[in-house]
Amino acid sequence: MGTRWNVWKSWRLETAMKLALNIGSGQRPFKSVFDEVQWINVDSVESWNPDLVCDGSSLPYQDESVDFVVLHHVLEHFGCNEGAGLLKEAHRVLKRGGLLQIFVPNIRELAIGWLNGKISTQIFLTNVYGAYMGHEEDRHKWNFDQESLWDFAGQEQWTSYSNRCRTLPGSDCAHDWWILEMECRK
Repeated sequence: MGTRWNVWKSWRLETAMKLALNIGSGQRPFKSVFDEVQWINVDSVESWNPDLVCDGSSLPYQDESVDFVVLHHVLEHFGCNEGAGLLKEAHRVLKRGGLLQIFVPNIRELAIGWLNGKISTQIFLTNVYGAYMGHEEDRHKWNFDQESLWDFAGQEQWTSYSNRCRTLPGSDCAHDWWILEMECRK
């Protein structure tokens, strides 16, 4: 138990009282737990009841004041290059070494799965076009694969990336088609 306890205690000290933004929280808000991570759910749609109603490309936070930024199934809701402001703003508010996590459908893997009969047409098209629930914001307007997402994110701003995102306390991220975790370079 001693080794496990020390690892958990060390991780807990590293993450204690970290500020994290869930930009585009929509119907999936994150919750602060154990005072380790203070989640601020940000959305431009007031009816989702986010903690902060604002456009994610213009955040009311100082430069280098945030530890984590999560874009969980957000970028696909913007047209070609329209989500660039979100990434620029995430880079601005993140501390050096802070983490940006991006979750989007991987159109290449979805297409392969659909063509090989491993996923249904419904699942494929829902990921391509979005799950429309009466609001224009529900629609998907762009798709990514691993290479195009990394190119779009702008490698020069990030020191490393991985397709294995850490599970942050209180986050409820769907680890499905494609994820990208990048460490902020300043």
